[in-house]
Amino acid sequence: MLLELLHLADSALPVGATAHSFGVETLVEQENVLPETVETFLSDYLSEAGTMEASFVRRAWQGECSRLLSDEFGARRPARESRDAALKMGRRFALLVNALLGVSAIPDNLYYPVAFGLSAARLQIPEDAAAVAYLRQSVAGLVSACQRLMPIGQVEASCIVWNLRTAVAAAASGADFRIREVACFTPLPELASARHGSLETRLFIS
Repeated sequence: MLLELLHLADSALPVGATAHSFGVETLVEQENVLPETVETFLSDYLSEAGTMEASFVRRAWQGECSRLLSDEFGARRPARESRDAALKMGRRFALLVNALLGVSAIPDNLYYPVAFGLSAARLQIPEDAAAVAYLRQSVAGLVSACQRLMPIGQVEASCIVWNLRTAVAAAASGADFRIREVACFTPLPELASARHGSLETRLFIS
């Protein structure tokens, strides 16, 4: 199970993650996120959006209807650009997992966290490990995007991901919807994602 989890949670997995910044590019362009504030920004992001996404990983793992879960996740992402990005990544992830398993086990119309949680359950990966791994690879992807947008070196980027491990664990733990309803309020990244198309030059799709 460990090898399977490491494979699925690899931030370099070919699901299109490197093409999306989920609004970070706009925030950097507008100087809302600077090299010295990346870690703080991502810590706050994890406590809100990270907790919400991990809750969908968990609920998919626990067997809730994947179609209804996916509809709910889409409704909780106001910006069309971030919704589209999560859906494209979910489709590619499902196609990849189905190819690895040799069967059509995962529907190809699910948002990424739902597809990830369902896949982890199919592979008998523990729920807690799946939630943590999902958030860790998400953070690694966002840090990688920041590296391409700002002067952040490899050592500094690795330190940021390392320092965020406590925030990752807290968000994954707080995502247990059996304890409390998960809420998310992230207006700045959502507005930045919606405004991404208006940037004069862009490195990312979203």
